[in-house]
Amino acid sequence: MVALGMALATGAPLALAEPPALPDGPGKAVVERTCARCHSLETVTRLRRTRRQWEAELDLMITRGAILSDDDFDSVATYLATHFGSTGGP
Repeated sequence: MVALGMALATGAPLALAEPPALPDGPGKAVVERTCARCHSLETVTRLRRTRRQWEAELDLMITRGAILSDDDFDSVATYLATHFGSTGGP
């Protein structure tokens, strides 16, 4: 917040972070197409969840309007658990 204030006060350009690049792999395009419709991909890439937790997150997103076929659901859950997985928890 201080950096933002300093940049605004001095007129210095503010460096914007590049959006995170998703690792290549099956399911990447579906994640980009489906998840990025409602929020930034940074929201996805900063999380670490087990496969079961990703499935619960996808179920929640579907109740909020995300549209995923059964095949896409499995593809996205596999992609997220592979690249943004966690070994802890259920």
